[in-house]
Amino acid sequence: MRFAWLRSPGLSVKFALTITAVVAGVAFTIGAVMVTLDWKRFQLELENSALLLAHSVSVTAADYILQNDYWSLFKSLKKLTTKGPGGVQETLIVTAMIIDPEGNILAHLQPSENPLGLPLSRGDTKENELWLSTQAVRAPTILSSRFGKEGFLEGVVPIFSDQILLGFVRVRLSYRELFLKAQRSAMVIVGLTLGLVLLGSLLGTALSRRMTKPLTAMTQGIEALGRGELATISPIAVSDNDEIGLLTMTFNKIAAEMAEKKTLEEQVAVSEKLVALGRISAGVAHEVNNPLAGMMNCIDTLKKHPNDPELVARYLPLLDKGLNRIKGIVQSLLIELHVEDTQATDSAASLDELRELIASEIGGRDIQLAWDNQLDEAILIDKIRVQQIILNLLKNAIQAVTDDGTVSFTTYQDGDYVTLIISDDGEGISADYRKQIFDPFFTTKINGTGLGLWIVYRLVECMHGIIEVDSELAKGTRFVVTLPCIEASTS
Repeated sequence: MRFAWLRSPGLSVKFALTITAVVAGVAFTIGAVMVTLDWKRFQLELENSALLLAHSVSVTAADYILQNDYWSLFKSLKKLTTKGPGGVQETLIVTAMIIDPEGNILAHLQPSENPLGLPLSRGDTKENELWLSTQAVRAPTILSSRFGKEGFLEGVVPIFSDQILLGFVRVRLSYRELFLKAQRSAMVIVGLTLGLVLLGSLLGTALSRRMTKPLTAMTQGIEALGRGELATISPIAVSDNDEIGLLTMTFNKIAAEMAEKKTLEEQVAVSEKLVALGRISAGVAHEVNNPLAGMMNCIDTLKKHPNDPELVARYLPLLDKGLNRIKGIVQSLLIELHVEDTQATDSAASLDELRELIASEIGGRDIQLAWDNQLDEAILIDKIRVQQIILNLLKNAIQAVTDDGTVSFTTYQDGDYVTLIISDDGEGISADYRKQIFDPFFTTKINGTGLGLWIVYRLVECMHGIIEVDSELAKGTRFVVTLPCIEASTS
């Protein structure tokens, strides 16, 4: 995958690499342009040098040719290579010559290899091409051979006398000096470029760390927010008023508000727990004190009249009834605590086990039970909790309907949720009572404890579900419980 390695490092590394790459690109581009310009400048200097050398010889060459003074021609060429006051220039001259229009040598720096009066040796193709180009020269011209350290260029100046072409001066200079100058220039430029790249890398690293330091701190803060560890988040120092500075100030503000919100939520949760505990304690005390007061009166009376069979027969059922009521309250609380702390998954088909229990609860009453379990057997449910919810709601529905009434139970899957619907066509719940039906110990029944719906609400809440009630007097009540699926089989 192209540039995949850039996706894993942090922003500080990417930013530093980007700045380094930009500086390197700009530096190398400028360096390449400077090397190219230097090369052209050095080449132009070499060409001018070759033409000047050839022209310096051609100034006197016409007179020497007309006088057949070949020795003076040779000395004028030799003077080009002489160092010191008498020399023309300290330049690497490969060779120099004066030839007539037919190509015969009039003077040459290597006379032993190129004898006077003989045609110029043109053994290779390049020398032949240069001679053909020289024949066409009528003004100072540069002729070049191949580039490279072994290459060369020639300054060719024609020799005229009264507009008659007497010959050509050819001065050949090596490219070696040009390459050495270009190499030295390139080394200097490469050194400066590497220095700029190193400086850009250090600057990019420093800038990236300065710019990404608040972002790194914010990232760690966000992770702490996700874990709920608000106490570990410290305000991030704001050093600049740029976009990152504004983002940092916003983050600090959000973190402070969330910390304050969490503190308030914890305080509210503690207050709610205390209120709930107080309400339950008061309810338990009230519900237990009522039968206890009657029982204590009965016991006190029996103590005063222990041998009165009539009083014993009258008060023993009252004592039994009071004890059973206290037992029912305690059992309901124990059942709620036991079920809330227990989880046992089972197939949705296990809900059908309740059908016979509800039928026995109806007994001989003329009540119709409509049962519709549409859940697939592969769906898993929290058996104990869900059965307790359904059982409590169906018992309430049975108690709410009269003879010839109907109680219905329907369950089905809706996406990632299981929906339970328990409804009846009984007397309904008034709007005044509807907001209190899930409060502990609230009941409209003569012998009710007021814990059934409270247990249902607590079970639904601990399973992260939702319970809704829709009721109207004389038309019935409908409870809808929505619970998240535990697991759906894919087989």
